Amino acid sequence: MARETLKYTYIAKKKYWRFRHPAVGDVPIKAQPGEAAFHARYAELLALAEAEPKAAPARSSWTWLVRQYLASAEFKALAEKTREDYELTCELIIEELGDQPFELTTRRMIKAVRDAYQATPRKADKIRQMTSRLYSWADECELVPEGFNPVKGLKKLKHKVEPYVPWSDEEIELFLANAPEHVITPVMLALYTGQRASDVVAVTWNDYKGSYIRVRQDKTDAFLDIYCHPRLREHLDRLKANGGKKAIVTALSIAGKPYTGGSLSQALSRAIAMIDGMPHRTMHGLRYAAAARLEEAGCTIAEISAVLGHRTYQMAMKYIEQRKAAKRAGEKLEARA
Repeated sequence: MARETLKYTYIAKKKYWRFRHPAVGDVPIKAQPGEAAFHARYAELLALAEAEPKAAPARSSWTWLVRQYLASAEFKALAEKTREDYELTCELIIEELGDQPFELTTRRMIKAVRDAYQATPRKADKIRQMTSRLYSWADECELVPEGFNPVKGLKKLKHKVEPYVPWSDEEIELFLANAPEHVITPVMLALYTGQRASDVVAVTWNDYKGSYIRVRQDKTDAFLDIYCHPRLREHLDRLKANGGKKAIVTALSIAGKPYTGGSLSQALSRAIAMIDGMPHRTMHGLRYAAAARLEEAGCTIAEISAVLGHRTYQMAMKYIEQRKAAKRAGEKLEARA
């Protein structure tokens, strides 16, 4: 579909499609033109935008409160990725609580909404967190009595969280020896820079400076200059002649289609499934593997955290220390044999 036919759309950061109209706000379209999900979502938003105007929502309703918050300076000051995440959760809140007066909403009612999403605990907790955040913002704006927040004390649903397992050296070499090039390059970028999938797909040839790679983290909006390991440097130098100014990973993906963090993770899973003897591993597990390599190289906590972030460092070290302890135990057992 030609770009000019897509009414009310624009592209953020030269790759993320968004839909903007007073009737629906400024919302992301989580796909690309040519994909079924894109055109289904675009058709839905276009229909909402061009529908007969509805009466303005009552000032006491959740719909009104959400729209006020999404138009606020506090919301606009958030990082783009955070805004997109909040917008999706706010859509669910409007769908579930729309016309309900927020001042008359009880904890039991919020709990019922949360529990309706118990099959997707992460989404359920986002609803809980977002309603609480909206009440805090309403308090600051004096839209509710001071301290009024019926969500306070409502716990998140307990659910089993699958840990991110660091890739072992053997798994890394097995993958690099057998995987297609369009996933080898992002895996090497993630391994040697320690960045998230959403940051890896955004790295361009202009960001590659030979001795270091400049990264702008999507989650924190921070700029990082990260040392480029000789193995990664050698790999990128072999590819650079055909790279131009495109994102490095996009230039190598199948059919040259732009990767998103999500589509890259899916491509990685497909590639792993085709390799005999390769266990399931994730892009985030490469961040843990990067932490392990930095720690083994003698880097300090401050140095590792500067690359990965403190929370990722802490989580990775818990797993790595367990693996080291198990290895020491095995060596002691062998010594007795």
